Amino acid sequence: MTIKFMRFLFFRSGFFIACLTFLFSSSCGTSHPTNKNPGKVSLTTGRPFNKTDNLRVIPFKGDPFIANMVYVEGGYMIMGNMGEEQSSAGGRYAKPVTVTSFYIDQTPITNLDYREYLDDLKKRGFMEQHKAAMPNQKVWVQDFSYNDPYLENYLYSPGFMYYPVVGVSWEQATEYCKWRTEVVRNEIKKRNTKSAAPPAETADLNDRIASETTKNEENLNEAIELSLPVFRLPTEAEWEYAARGIVGIAGVDYLQSHQRIYPWSGFSPRGKDGKFLANFKRAKGNYKGMAGESNNAAPTSDVYSYPPNDLGIYDMVGNVCCWVIDTYRPLSLQDIDDLNPVRRNGLLDDSDSYNASNKSLINDHVKTYKGCSWADSAYFLQIGTRRYLDKNCATATIGFRCVVPSLGR
Repeated sequence: MTIKFMRFLFFRSGFFIACLTFLFSSSCGTSHPTNKNPGKVSLTTGRPFNKTDNLRVIPFKGDPFIANMVYVEGGYMIMGNMGEEQSSAGGRYAKPVTVTSFYIDQTPITNLDYREYLDDLKKRGFMEQHKAAMPNQKVWVQDFSYNDPYLENYLYSPGFMYYPVVGVSWEQATEYCKWRTEVVRNEIKKRNTKSAAPPAETADLNDRIASETTKNEENLNEAIELSLPVFRLPTEAEWEYAARGIVGIAGVDYLQSHQRIYPWSGFSPRGKDGKFLANFKRAKGNYKGMAGESNNAAPTSDVYSYPPNDLGIYDMVGNVCCWVIDTYRPLSLQDIDDLNPVRRNGLLDDSDSYNASNKSLINDHVKTYKGCSWADSAYFLQIGTRRYLDKNCATATIGFRCVVPSLGR
């Protein structure tokens, strides 16, 4: 056997072994379909996707871009109040829970954001809805204080454009979420329709394939629906999780060092430079501090006035409180599940579980709100504090922000 022939056999056998290795690795699952690349054929029937009447399968491209929202990767936390106790504001009960990933507004909904909503309702001729959506600016007027300029100017003045909207009830905030869902979905559909449109030079073919195009568009819209966002108020658990702003890898001392009382590290409302980290009532009669410390023209402040937390979210405490979707119950933390907890209407409401002072709260009209406002003391800067108000009431201290559940990145 010549050396040349031996080399030929060696080469052929090596190539054969490489082919076997590739086939073996493929059959063992090292190469498999994914959401982003689902393949062209069904693994269970062998039928090709996207052919004639077969199933239409569109690769997952991740959550659509949503302006002004921050991605919050889900995880574990101790929910509830672990700091100073004040039983009238939610008690000291705490519960371990897990929250899955979601998006949350980077700031509270501003006057400008809400004015866009009002303007759209008016232009579309929905005058009854427009009237019902108007914030109650009379919340600024008090018998023994002069806040009258805010009555006419706070919502519409250019100087308050990026201040948080107030005077909005839980019901009004919920309706805003529905409107935003509709508008954003329509914008996403427009973008997808444009990107899926045929080039101009192929326009002459449209008549020949009109029926097929219509069918494809219907299938495309059906598939797009699966990835379109639904805006809503955050759950109490989502709000707390976003406020804590935990970033990084959990170590052995995770619970001790990362279960923050405030949206920032430490045990003081001041930063390292001595400046306050949120807009709250510093002491009796002291809302703003000394002259020069704050140039805000209202008790509220521009939503970008104070530093964001580690996730880049502004005003999770301070400035205005935030409506959440949960129905209020004094015993919510004892009752709720430990995965994506929420308190829905009409569940586990045995009046025998409550004392006389709380029985008046056992109805579905009382909703929870979280956080600390410009009119609250430092106690309410603690993330775990919780309060309640009738869903049709509004104040100058409560605003809101939206969340969107994540379907994958």
